[in-house]
Amino acid sequence: MIALLLLASVIFNTAILVVFKYFANLGVDIYKAIIYNYFVCIVMGVFFTGQWPLLSAFGEPYLPYMIFLGAIFVFGFNIAALTVRYYGLTITSILQRTAMVITVIYAVVVFNESLGALKITAIVCALIAITLINMPFRKPVKKILDVPVWAYLLPLTMFLINGVIDTTLFHIEASKITTTANLRMITGIFTCAAITGIIFGYFKEGHAFFRPAKKTLWAALALGLPNFFSIYFLLRLLGSGLDGSIAIPMNNVGILCLAAVLGFFMFGERLTVYKTWGLVLAIISVILFSQVI
Repeated sequence: MIALLLLASVIFNTAILVVFKYFANLGVDIYKAIIYNYFVCIVMGVFFTGQWPLLSAFGEPYLPYMIFLGAIFVFGFNIAALTVRYYGLTITSILQRTAMVITVIYAVVVFNESLGALKITAIVCALIAITLINMPFRKPVKKILDVPVWAYLLPLTMFLINGVIDTTLFHIEASKITTTANLRMITGIFTCAAITGIIFGYFKEGHAFFRPAKKTLWAALALGLPNFFSIYFLLRLLGSGLDGSIAIPMNNVGILCLAAVLGFFMFGERLTVYKTWGLVLAIISVILFSQVI
């Protein structure tokens, strides 16, 4: 059961990366596509639950977490976009995935999860694998003089935001704040994200934000389907009884491995020496984690 949940989480999270790859090729307005994809997620949630998320969330213990995650999803996207702009896609990807150490530390310190030598070795292998799979750095960081002073904080902010999101999702499950993968809460998170995104979008573009191109709407649909299930299966995985300090690293390593393989077969991306060693270390990491379970 755990293996199936992990596989489903990896597949749907990787599908998001594939969709973004096509966004770049088709010239899609990424910000609008992301905001409108939340409406696709809301429709799916209402379809599965038969309830409107905000109305059903009042009085529930997960309401503050729902609002917080909805807002930070959009804020995190804007930070990610700026980080890509000034530091490149590779560094952004590494920051997003290595942020799992925050969740691991939180799980060990707050929930007293074990941290033996085998698990530490597995985590170190996973971190090195994540870095190697993303190398070499083909897109160089902009020259120091070209980067505004405030942009120096982007990498750290990107790292912290992704760590906070994963840790918050883990905390909800570990603290039994709600049942495993509560669809009403998931739909509520997307609703809060949509509301936050609309506010950002309106201040950014005015009424033009509400007139998206047809290809943007199709892009939102393509993104919304895997996005909804990526959160659902990640929460199911976190609620499966597997330690968060194991689930998050295995999930991230699995996503990068599948993304590297699909990049080779679907987009003709070269499997470099770095990626090959990264995949080898990723497999070793998964084997070590399986011994800890």
